[in-house]
Amino acid sequence: PRSSCPPDTVLEGLSYLKDQPPVLALPDEEYPPWLWDVLTPKVWPNDGPGGKAEKAKRRKENRQKIKDQNFMKTQ
Repeated sequence: PRSSCPPDTVLEGLSYLKDQPPVLALPDEEYPPWLWDVLTPKVWPNDGPGGKAEKAKRRKENRQKIKDQNFMKTQ
């Protein structure tokens, strides 16, 4: 089974409108197939220097560097 709850389980916290019926979990077959791959990390093929994999890695490193610098400014 892909989902963590059986069908017809009441999903607490998803019904945000008053006087609405509770939200129930559906069977796995009724969800779209792409839903089960949403949380898998994207894997870039290593296509040499200057390729997509290197650019994605550099961008991730730069974002982390900026976050670290901003954090140090608050200390």
